[in-house]
Amino acid sequence: MYHLLLALTVLPAVFGQQVNVTLFLESQCPYCTKLLREQIWPFYITQPGVMNLQIIPFGKGDCQYDYNRNFACTCMHGPTECDLNRLQNCAISYFPRRHLGLVTCIQGLGTLREAFSRCLSRLSPRTQQKLIECSTTQTGELLNYYSMVNTHRTGIWPTAYVNGVFFDRSYPMAQKICENTDYC
Repeated sequence: MYHLLLALTVLPAVFGQQVNVTLFLESQCPYCTKLLREQIWPFYITQPGVMNLQIIPFGKGDCQYDYNRNFACTCMHGPTECDLNRLQNCAISYFPRRHLGLVTCIQGLGTLREAFSRCLSRLSPRTQQKLIECSTTQTGELLNYYSMVNTHRTGIWPTAYVNGVFFDRSYPMAQKICENTDYC
């Protein structure tokens, strides 16, 4: 009983320390790849529970609704980037709380096929099929559209926000995150 009471009193204090981090990325942007692989992923592993992370993969591009009632998106780094953005958006949609490893794996890869073989291989066949289907259909394109809308609202991308405040990336993300919590 004592441990339960202790947990209930400590739990809100820990959760109150979470820092909201929002990243607006492009799947083939070299800076974004470096940020995810060298800063965000290592911080997530070494400081679990500190970040409340939201990733929005889209970047500089546009989506149009065509006469067949389909979305067609174009991306700054070409069609492959849109493919990979779709897969990242599908991963986020299917795994809202556990997508960072998958999104990081996909980030910076050369093709959708490479992402399927490298990043989905450890998932169940059923989950693999769901993600492949999502990323190659209008479901994924609709998710890209939603990411585009959110990205364009920022006016600048790729970019990061920490607790709703623009972060200019002039120093490491870990430092900025830890400035906003006592948990680090």
